[in-house]
Amino acid sequence: MNSAPAGAGTDGEAMSQPGARLDWNLVRTFVAVVETGSLAAAARRLTLAHPTVARHIQQLESQLELSLFERRPSGLVINDAGERLSLVATRMQKDAVAFESVSEFVKTTTTGKVRVTVAEPLAEIMPEVLAPLREFSGNVQRHIELVIASEQLNLLEREADIAVRHVRPVQAELVCRNVGKLPMAAWASESYLEEHGVPSEDTLHRHWFIDGVTRQFFAMALAELGHPIPERQIAFCSDSMQAQRRAAEMGWGIVGLPNYVAEETPGLVRVMADQGSHLDLWLVARTDMRQQMLLRLVYQHLATALQDYFADLPPQRTSLLSAQP
Repeated sequence: MNSAPAGAGTDGEAMSQPGARLDWNLVRTFVAVVETGSLAAAARRLTLAHPTVARHIQQLESQLELSLFERRPSGLVINDAGERLSLVATRMQKDAVAFESVSEFVKTTTTGKVRVTVAEPLAEIMPEVLAPLREFSGNVQRHIELVIASEQLNLLEREADIAVRHVRPVQAELVCRNVGKLPMAAWASESYLEEHGVPSEDTLHRHWFIDGVTRQFFAMALAELGHPIPERQIAFCSDSMQAQRRAAEMGWGIVGLPNYVAEETPGLVRVMADQGSHLDLWLVARTDMRQQMLLRLVYQHLATALQDYFADLPPQRTSLLSAQP
């Protein structure tokens, strides 16, 4: 078995990639010496001590294993290798300036694209909530992507920029703010109630229900309140809130919906009126949101807009549907 060569591992990997361990400060000093023609002039440009500039040149030559200058009594004179590398180094200098310029633009511009993710219970209000961020004037290009997802997208892996969630995140790399509560309750159609009667705690065993396929949050919430319902009483299942709402309109059974959704649906009536719930709303983003003007603008707008939207809604007294994430 052959033994691993010296420098294997992290150092070996770095050595296999040219420039991987190159210190940009040394290159910047090299460019300054080439452009000004002397160590002293380069030191003045960079506001460094003369010995520091000389040391940078020595370190760069050592890292490259190349001599870049000829040492003469009159000073340094760039050699052929130095001339060839100075062309590349000058381009690097220009690219570095452009890099810094773009980074400043990213931090200060309010144009670009922001991806916001929410769960379906908030889907219908988000276009209204986000509407003040529209910007169509001049050359401004601001794009909002709204992703409706039943599962949480990973903000740290940049699957989205900002999220509205129903549980507080625990990752230290995320910032969050509680922006309100989404009231929810049980609803049924007038036609269903005419056929099956108004439900009460004593008659739930005679009623039909609408719930999810993947996770049955409504049944879980009823069980928490001491009213477990067997699966055979769930007449219609869908993970789509819109499908659940439509099923309730068609008389399939009792459904748990956000109040603002149900109240705008003709023919739905709130049942079990003394039992309601809410979903906590947490606005979440990466910590780098604070350094990017557009993300900060959207985050702050959502914080204010969602708080205002739900500010006047009455508090709920029980835990119905509080299990939904």
